[in-house]
Amino acid sequence: MNFNIWKNLQRKLVSILVPIFLFSMALPTLAAAASNGQEVLIVIKVAPDNVASLIQNYSLSKTELVFAQSTDSELSKYFTAATTNQNFLRLQNDSRVESVNLNFEVATSAMPNDPYFTTNDLLEEKQWYLPKIKMPQAWEFSKSRRATTVAIVDTGIHASHVELDDGRVIAGYNSISKEEIAANADSDNNGHGTAVSGIIGAISNNGRGLAGIAKNVKLMPIKALRSDGKGNVAAVSAGIVWAADNGADIINLSLGGTGFGADEALNAAIRHAYEKGVLVISAAGNDLAAQGSNLDTSPVYPICADNGLNMVLGVAASDVNDVKADFSNFGINCVDITAPGKKILTTAYLPSDPSDNVLIYGSGTSVATPIVSGVAALLKSNRPTLSHTEIRDILIGTADDIDNLNKTNCLGSSCAGFLGHGRINAASALNPLPLINGLLIENRSNNKIYIIESGLKRYVSPFVFQQRGFNRGSIVIEERNRLDNIPTGEPLPPSDGTLIKAENDEAVYIIEQGIKHPISARVFSLWKFSFDKIIPMGSAEVRGFETGNWYAPPDGTVMVAPTSPTVYAMNEGIARPVTGFVFRQRGFSFGKVLKISNSDSSHLPKASDGAWLSPLDGTLVKASNSPTVYLIKNQAKHALSPAVFNRLKFSYANVRVLPQAEVDVILNGEAMFN
Repeated sequence: MNFNIWKNLQRKLVSILVPIFLFSMALPTLAAAASNGQEVLIVIKVAPDNVASLIQNYSLSKTELVFAQSTDSELSKYFTAATTNQNFLRLQNDSRVESVNLNFEVATSAMPNDPYFTTNDLLEEKQWYLPKIKMPQAWEFSKSRRATTVAIVDTGIHASHVELDDGRVIAGYNSISKEEIAANADSDNNGHGTAVSGIIGAISNNGRGLAGIAKNVKLMPIKALRSDGKGNVAAVSAGIVWAADNGADIINLSLGGTGFGADEALNAAIRHAYEKGVLVISAAGNDLAAQGSNLDTSPVYPICADNGLNMVLGVAASDVNDVKADFSNFGINCVDITAPGKKILTTAYLPSDPSDNVLIYGSGTSVATPIVSGVAALLKSNRPTLSHTEIRDILIGTADDIDNLNKTNCLGSSCAGFLGHGRINAASALNPLPLINGLLIENRSNNKIYIIESGLKRYVSPFVFQQRGFNRGSIVIEERNRLDNIPTGEPLPPSDGTLIKAENDEAVYIIEQGIKHPISARVFSLWKFSFDKIIPMGSAEVRGFETGNWYAPPDGTVMVAPTSPTVYAMNEGIARPVTGFVFRQRGFSFGKVLKISNSDSSHLPKASDGAWLSPLDGTLVKASNSPTVYLIKNQAKHALSPAVFNRLKFSYANVRVLPQAEVDVILNGEAMFN
């Protein structure tokens, strides 16, 4: 069976009233400039040793250190440079480059300067659909960390179009001829795929024509439809699988038809993509151009090929007033969301009048679908760890309810529930996460990572980030200077047990319960720590960690200072004085008593209760001048009544008689009189 491109858009592509050209008579000069690559300014993070080779490999110019006055080794990696759009995209995939971003002008609002971009959702002659879905606000929230790959299973892509010619069209696949499509190659001999691609990812902010929805996107051409806009289910299915196996994050299917049923190959292909974690987005169709049909009774595929698990995000079309487009299909079972799909301005390639700079108006669910794909791509770029089902659910869950505007628009009846969960709202979908405990957020001004804990932002150093096993994909990029309003807490320390020292300082610390504890040389030796396990860190970072008491020797260590005869023993992390009886009972040996310095002695953690080390639990003791017998239990003495003594079948022969002073220093416990 054949797929048919939606007829309304097909007619628009073939018999367009007035093709909109991006340029005036100066087109040849501007087109040549575009082919050479427009200059962009970037900020790049790279090891200084690699700068020279990058300059040569990417023709970088105007290279300067960002932090020329700093001696910080990490800051010395940041450079500004000038290059081309195409090289900017290539740099993102260079293993020598730690990060690369456009060197944006700072302003209160970041709006594209493309002539057909508008913030007025009633200006149908321009890109009215962008403000309708609150795209400008969404861009404010979106600070893309990575490029998302969207596969367009369609007629191919005319990569030479001036709104697509900066390298964003990557290698793809012709599932008709079973041949790979080279990156930046023209593969569209119909124009439909190019129209879909421009909505998703036309070059934004280049002063030419359109603003694509996803600013940081890779467009993967999957040619499954012939020059007449038709194809077969095998080619479409093969294209879906190839895209899923070759790095697609999202697959856009602006195609379908009622001419075939629930084909197993198509179902298998969609299931394969779903299980690979790829989000499949498909058009609801507009086969009955006058009014659309009910998919619950007349299903269209692939939108209805959900395999019972909502594997396909189905898209219906609406107009400038959020009313269902008259041609759009609808249905409770297959449609998940609605998007603008009437008089949508986009890129075009007309084989009958070939040119690289044509724009057209298109209508249909074919052009509504890439709007959803573009927002999905932006969401994935902003939060790379989101799964395909999480993206689907976010888009659905943040849509604006338009049922009240469509009370008679579904074959004369209410559309309630038949247009999915409503019209897509990009701003709501990309609205930044609340600053909850555990959130990792990157400061845009200095690229430092912070973690939110108890209402404070705590700096996370590169070492701590790696040691604690954080995932870079979980980092949220700061927007609107939100971190400025959050108080600064202490830096997040390394994991417990980590040995650290500040650069240019000999003091060594160990982290315990998130606090740094200084360690004396003698204690370091007693614990048999190794110097090669000490992690050097920045002085400011080490100073920022909360400082605790000096780290104690291991339990069982027996010590004496030169200026005092009192012997101390470590017990549960506390240094307690030891009486003669306890010294003997616990098997201590004078030959193993460590002589420590007065300084080390002063650092020992002393007991706040003033008690000395107790006899062993179960010991019976009494003072030489008192009849009261005590049982040592939980390192405290408990007075026993004669009745309890007898009931427990104790023997007076086992009672240790001690000087009153030695009994007095044992911690008091609750008396046992009953």
